[in-house]
Amino acid sequence: MTQATKTGMTMHQFFATQPVFNRRQRVWGHELIYRGQDLTRFADVSDDHFFALERSANAYATNLRGKVGGNKMMRNFTERSIMKKAPSALDPKGSIVEVSEASAITPEFIASLDQLKKNGYRIAVDDFEGLPGSEPLLERADLLKIDILEKRPQDILKLCNMAGDPSPVLVAKNVDYIELFNLAKAMGFSLFQGTFFKKAEILEDRKLTSSELTRMELFKIIETGEPDFKALSAAISKDASISYRLLVFLNSAAFSFPTEITSIDHAVVLLGWQQIKTWLRIAILNDLSPSPTKAELIRLASQRSSFFKLAAQRSGYKAHDPDKLFLLGLFSLLEPIMDMFMEELVESLPVDDEIKAGLCREKNVYSLWIEMASRMEAGHWSFLDRIVAYLKLDPHAVAKSYYDAHVLTNSFYDSGA
Repeated sequence: MTQATKTGMTMHQFFATQPVFNRRQRVWGHELIYRGQDLTRFADVSDDHFFALERSANAYATNLRGKVGGNKMMRNFTERSIMKKAPSALDPKGSIVEVSEASAITPEFIASLDQLKKNGYRIAVDDFEGLPGSEPLLERADLLKIDILEKRPQDILKLCNMAGDPSPVLVAKNVDYIELFNLAKAMGFSLFQGTFFKKAEILEDRKLTSSELTRMELFKIIETGEPDFKALSAAISKDASISYRLLVFLNSAAFSFPTEITSIDHAVVLLGWQQIKTWLRIAILNDLSPSPTKAELIRLASQRSSFFKLAAQRSGYKAHDPDKLFLLGLFSLLEPIMDMFMEELVESLPVDDEIKAGLCREKNVYSLWIEMASRMEAGHWSFLDRIVAYLKLDPHAVAKSYYDAHVLTNSFYDSGA
């Protein structure tokens, strides 16, 4: 998908979401980010292009919202978007309309915000700095987003105190380290957005437990060259958690088999080798870290695995096996999931040395795939363009694969698998 820029050139349209966490580090919701979200601010962007961009963004905001792990979605709107009633395409339940504090405050704009609130939408004021004249926005704010990354604690507290009483829900933005999360939490923030959750808290002398080693062995069985249903069935049967989840999955409405599946042997044969591999890979990763605070990391790793495989297949990418790229994405966040150094973890992974090197951040083609995912998730579009070009990927395929991987991952988790 491409879009026209303000100068008439075209660029590829990318969409992504960023998680927003509550004080217990559980996912509260997400924010939709996309290239070109500020273009609608310019008067010389045609109405046709304006409405096309708004329709695309609203469709993505609706379709990328999962049912599990927080289903609220924030989306940034410009003054023009607000006054043209673009948010009305979203369901007010769970949709948060985000506006910049630097918006041009006119009677028409304020009246449009009042109508949105009357219709049940919540308003978030982004990048709050206490600018003169922003009082009408502050009075209507249900959430207040403050960038805390490069601010002194006393300056952050000053902005918090300007929120008034009763205060809107305070959202800390660019929380990129666990220390910043703890600081913002102590200052009274309720919600937190940033990359802190991707940072490992390495535990001294942490070793894989016997149950974790057993699951790593399962990985090795399913990644062998030749399908071995007998060995796989025996290995699954030894793991009560995996066995239970597999039978629940197969007996769910997603399959609607005429008779109940009660045998692991039957389940393995019924699903087939490729499908059981895909399901087990994600199920094992989930079971490696049952902590609720790691849920978004595991979901993101699952999403990356499908994203890499789809992007490679759709780009006609012959240089590397798409199945290897699936594993690369799946294991790419294992360090913060397990709170162990990746250099130790790769010793137990069923991948070749080049993938292990990429996972350990050594510069090679595999580390570039991981960097591509990170740039997409952060909304660093110009960096993303350069990596996509270097990897000789089709930008259209990359954009569509990211979206499809997100939907596939949501479907997997929403099904209870």
